[in-house]
Amino acid sequence: MGDDMRKKVALGGTFEPLHEGHKKLIDVAINLGEVTIGITCDELARKRLRSVLPYEIRAENLRQYVLRRYGFEPEIVKIEDIYGKTLEVDFDYIVVSPETYGVAELINEKRKEMGKKEMEIVKVDWVIAEDGNPISATRIKKGEIDRYGKPIR
Repeated sequence: MGDDMRKKVALGGTFEPLHEGHKKLIDVAINLGEVTIGITCDELARKRLRSVLPYEIRAENLRQYVLRRYGFEPEIVKIEDIYGKTLEVDFDYIVVSPETYGVAELINEKRKEMGKKEMEIVKVDWVIAEDGNPISATRIKKGEIDRYGKPIR
């Protein structure tokens, strides 16, 4: 099928540190179609995680990961607000974690108000660490677990 027939997929996040949960989201997104990955700008990212690598480094780490894992360079855009590019581009899908599902619903509400079609929300379950809790950047930063979900203590 031609490239113009491929489904457009939105995926957004801070992506630092890049962990198994992110990798699962990326996998699902890439399997759905042509992915645009939004990475939060430093200002937004630091509202959630106090210390976060600069946007350029996070974007490059993600680019390298996708290139090594899938053999192509992903389209990466900077997210300055909760909407990112989702109000401008007609995405078919938005891939989210349980944590960001509500944001996708807000985006769809806004799209509907603008007369755009809603995106199909694809919720990907958390990847569970060895201790039975979800792998998250916050837990990794606190030193509870590593990026693969193994306890550090």
